[in-house]
Amino acid sequence: MIRPRVPGDLAACVSVLRAVHEGDGYPANWPDDPEGWLTPAGMIQAWVATDGDEITGHVVLRGADPALPEADGLVARLFVAAHARGSVAPAGGSTAPAGGPTALAGGPTTHAGGSIVHAGGPTTLAGGSAPHVGGSTVHAGGSGAATEAGGSEGRVRQGAAAGLMAAVEREAARRGLRLGLDVTDSRRRAMAFYERAGWRRVASARMDWPDTDGRPALLHYYLR
Repeated sequence: MIRPRVPGDLAACVSVLRAVHEGDGYPANWPDDPEGWLTPAGMIQAWVATDGDEITGHVVLRGADPALPEADGLVARLFVAAHARGSVAPAGGSTAPAGGPTALAGGPTTHAGGSIVHAGGPTTLAGGSAPHVGGSTVHAGGSGAATEAGGSEGRVRQGAAAGLMAAVEREAARRGLRLGLDVTDSRRRAMAFYERAGWRRVASARMDWPDTDGRPALLHYYLR
């Protein structure tokens, strides 16, 4: 289930974030104030994914960033516990991980350092509206959510990231916002997830803070 985040969720969200950081290197640099990091400046709304009483994922919709002027709102702080990913079960076979991300939203919210380098693609996207899920609380596997699994073979189980993204898209549509996001080059599974869901990379920039490999991070900007 996907629902709006409430203040009492923050401690559990930090616990999930810690596990994702230790397992996947997101965020690349652990914040001094993780609860504050989960509530960035310009936050419009936040949601959590839950499995019973357990919080398994998190996302924020925040306001525009000058680094991506084409977008009116940004997807941020999107991460999911490893066991809450989507998966594919091929016919006659066992369920296998779909390669879906456990950590999706890349980089801090301030984009200092490095000039924007356009990726060669247009900044305006092909027509067609993003899928949205009705209601304030939604099922992560609902038909309006983008799949994490990719491909057409086997049975696809949509995971928490897809439901969280659908909640952000629904709220952005209600507010008339065009969505953008950024992700570091090291988060290749996240990039694949976004691109399968219809996001298009429009620019890249080298940052002045280190990625997980210790080198200056390369940040990619996407539009929906």
